[in-house]
Formats: sequence, C-alpha cells, structure tokens
Amino acid sequence: MTDCESMLKELEEKATRMRSARKAAKAPGAGEREVSDCKMIEQEYIGLHKRAKTMIDERGSDNDRKKLAGMEPPTVH
Repeated sequence: MTDCESMLKELEEKATRMRSARKAAKAPGAGEREVSDCKMIEQEYIGLHKRAKTMIDERGSDNDRKKLAGMEPPTVH
C-alpha cells in the first residue's frame, strides 16, 4: 500500500467517524459533549483532507485523485 493509499484509507475512516458524530450531535437529547465531539472530528477531517490533497497532488496517481474527488468535501456544519 502506498502512502497515498494509506492516507486515503485514513481519510475514509475519519469520514465515517464524522458522519456518526454528526448523527449523534443531531439526535434528540444530544448534549454539548456530542456537538463538541462532532466539531472536533470535523476539524480533524478538514486537516487530514488538506494533507491528503497535498500529498496526492505531489505524488499521487490518477486513481488516487479520482478517489479523493469522490470523497465528502471538507465542510464544517
């Protein structure tokens, strides 16, 4: 597995955690902790996405670029 593929896998895992955290933050009875956790994970995702994009732009394959383009864009809600 290349560095780019490893970074993309890590980004996919973080995206899954982010979706789960968003769901928990929007659930009835969600408290400040769930909202705070969601924001923290979103920030981690944004940073990881930027690092992945930089790495892939520098030395990634076309397949890596396509995979990154198909992933959730880094936005904070």
